[in-house]
Amino acid sequence: LLTDMGHSVEPARPEAAHGDMMRAWTDIVACGTALVVASELKSKDRGLAPDDLEPVSATAIAHGNSLAGPDYLAAVQTIHRYGRQLAAFFGTWDMLLTPTLAEPPARIGRFNHDDDYLNFRLGPGRTFDYSPFAAAFNATGQPAMSVPLCWSEDGLPIGIHLAARFGADEVLMSLAADLERARPWFSRRPPALPARAG
Repeated sequence: LLTDMGHSVEPARPEAAHGDMMRAWTDIVACGTALVVASELKSKDRGLAPDDLEPVSATAIAHGNSLAGPDYLAAVQTIHRYGRQLAAFFGTWDMLLTPTLAEPPARIGRFNHDDDYLNFRLGPGRTFDYSPFAAAFNATGQPAMSVPLCWSEDGLPIGIHLAARFGADEVLMSLAADLERARPWFSRRPPALPARAG
């Protein structure tokens, strides 16, 4: 579709330490989770009750609290380095096109919130393996979007993820508008889910 619209599309891959970024982002999110929950509990002048959090959140807090200040700053430094690595890629390329997800949409219940936080995010087949592309740009803060340009045989949307260089938000939004005009998706809906028994 992009080629038909007059864009040049070529294979390319950023030379970036993706695994290091995923681990660092996991640490930063855990620290942020610990901070937000502690602040909220303090504002309500109460402690954490046993049923306040799902295990994945409770273990995120435990992981965040286990990290020292230098650990947190090392994670931030890793994210900054990753951002510079991606910025170098975008010195040559205008956009990066990937799928939104690394595989078809997950079945309900695949990602168990009773899981340990580190396994939930970093374990084989877990959230970062399932959705590695958006995480990169959540970490760097670069403009990125997912648009439902394709549909599976089951009628589910298949997202196409596009990311641009820092400050190119307008270019990205303009491309989104062009894509929607070329292949409208607003009125498309996936089929209704079957009713659950009981």
